[in-house]
Parts: sequence; structure tokens; C-alpha cells
Amino acid sequence: MLKMKDINEAVDYLLQSEVLTSDGKDLYIYKNEKIHCFSDGTHFSLNIKDFSELYKKNSFYLYEETVEIDLDKDEAYYRYYKK
Repeated sequence: MLKMKDINEAVDYLLQSEVLTSDGKDLYIYKNEKIHCFSDGTHFSLNIKDFSELYKKNSFYLYEETVEIDLDKDEAYYRYYKK
């Protein structure tokens, strides 16, 4: 995952519609002029100024969703539906 240098770079990425994470579980998304923070069943939104002040010492990473395909299950699925 790409690590942000500082909070300003993190905000720039958010403004470009990228999704950020701080630990792989928390997600940060910019939408409707607010930064939405999702963490362990909670959700809240902050304006850019408040977000920058509260999270200025955090480390942020570009969120990259990984999808793993189980080839055995995939093959079984297609074999079943070919009948």
C-alpha cells in the first residue's frame, strides 16, 4: 500500500476520490464536501479542516482492495452450470 507523506497529501488523495485507510480496517472517503470515516461499525463525517486537525499525526495508506479467487470453487461453479 502506498503511504501518504503527511495529512495534506492524504487530503489531496481524498479529494481525488481515492479511498484511504490507516490500519487496513478504518476507511476514509470524501463525499458531499465531507470526509466520511468508517471504523468498526461506526460512521461519522468531518469537514476537511477538522479532519486535518484531528488526524494530522496519523499515517494513511491508499486503500487497495484485494480479491482472491479460489480456483477450485470457481471451476466447480462453472462445471455445475454447464450441465
